Amino acid sequence: MRFAIASAISYAAFQITPILSMILSGLLPDIYAMIISLILAMLISAISSSILLKNSNISFLPPLIGGSISLLIPLLLSSIQVISPDLFSQYFQQYYMIYHVIGVVAASGLSIVLSRMYPKPVMEGVEEVKVEEEVRAEEIPKEERPLEKIEEEIARVEEAPKPELIKCPHCGQQIPSDSIFCPLCGEKVRREE
Repeated sequence: MRFAIASAISYAAFQITPILSMILSGLLPDIYAMIISLILAMLISAISSSILLKNSNISFLPPLIGGSISLLIPLLLSSIQVISPDLFSQYFQQYYMIYHVIGVVAASGLSIVLSRMYPKPVMEGVEEVKVEEEVRAEEIPKEERPLEKIEEEIARVEEAPKPELIKCPHCGQQIPSDSIFCPLCGEKVRREE
């Protein structure tokens, strides 16, 4: 689930790059606006992936998947003419695609670096157990009893004297012989001494 959320965040971050670039192009030259928007998308993608996954082995995948899909969907939609190629024409230029790919690769690498810099905190005496994509912490017993002590306790319980049983005069069930009242029916069985 976290993997899918991180991938969706990465997709959204790289998908808004053209919009952010258009907004910034009023303030900066086009190339700088595009580079700044890609850097912001890269940072959002890498940080969210490293925070959500905390596993440097797979934290690079959401930026890679989300960034690639965000570039491929407009290409695919314009090639089958669902959207007008003129709408994204400046973003289908070769230099933009190169910067986009560099941003996606950089976001993947940055995600690995961040997840290794800030690993998941481990508490002493606590072990992680993976249960259907959720991680729960369970305490590890500090001292386990040896098998011999357990066997001694079992033998002591088995050697304990067994109470004699008598029949309750009221309900007819077997009850301990030292009972004053029947534990089953509650009637008085014998007098107190």
